[in-house]
Amino acid sequence: MKTALITGANVGIGLATAKALARRGFNLILVCRNEKKGKEAMAIVKQINPAITVELLLADLTDLGSVRRVAQQVNRTHQKLDVLINNAGYSPDTIEFIDNIEKSFFANHIGPFVLTYHLMDLLKATGEARIINLSSAAYALGSASRFFKRNENLAVLSAYGDGKLANLLFTRELANRYAEAGITAYAVHPGVVNSGFGTNFTGALGFMMNLARPFMRSPERGAETSVYLATAPIAVLQKKDGQSGGSGGFFADSKPKSIRHGDNTNKQAAELWAKSLAFV
Repeated sequence: MKTALITGANVGIGLATAKALARRGFNLILVCRNEKKGKEAMAIVKQINPAITVELLLADLTDLGSVRRVAQQVNRTHQKLDVLINNAGYSPDTIEFIDNIEKSFFANHIGPFVLTYHLMDLLKATGEARIINLSSAAYALGSASRFFKRNENLAVLSAYGDGKLANLLFTRELANRYAEAGITAYAVHPGVVNSGFGTNFTGALGFMMNLARPFMRSPERGAETSVYLATAPIAVLQKKDGQSGGSGGFFADSKPKSIRHGDNTNKQAAELWAKSLAFV
């Protein structure tokens, strides 16, 4: 049986992804921030398929100590890891900083980077492992020139875009670095999903999100592309369409999509990796 680790697996897209993979017979490691909600998610997933194993580990992606502890525990108790889904994310309502790094960039890129880095040996041991990073079409609002820089005047949507752009570049660099190890990496736009996203927004942005919520897609629909990338035959995923698709590509609605951003280069991806190593 294959094993998948999913961050943010207790709500929204993460829980929907866990449920879908449980139906397909995956053993699951659920990495959650909230123990109570995590245990509820465990029970739901286990009920779907009693034949699988379901583990709950607690971590906050803005607390790198907890991220490292989770990675150490997984390394101690598992011989390999087939699928890593960096699903958990954070949408800022105000600009906050952690060690001079904007909080959503920390949660959306640095935390997942550190987790992935420390799980790499297990992924390599699989022979054909997949890493799926939840990004967003909001990458268009990002700029690599702002990465790792403290900016008190940063707009919240620009901050969110920076993290989502970093997800694309991280995916690209993973594909470049680990192809020979049999590891493929994919970035995902799940669509605008009626999950936990934006529930912390206040003011005009919160008002707009509440108006839009009835028109958003369900978490199950939002999870479809992640599930597709975790389960489709590798030969299908590696078919390339121009510069999209294949390992390192960006997917939405279970199809490869073009990335239109001047910062989407191998040079920027390598620079992001090098600067992220400081947090490992």
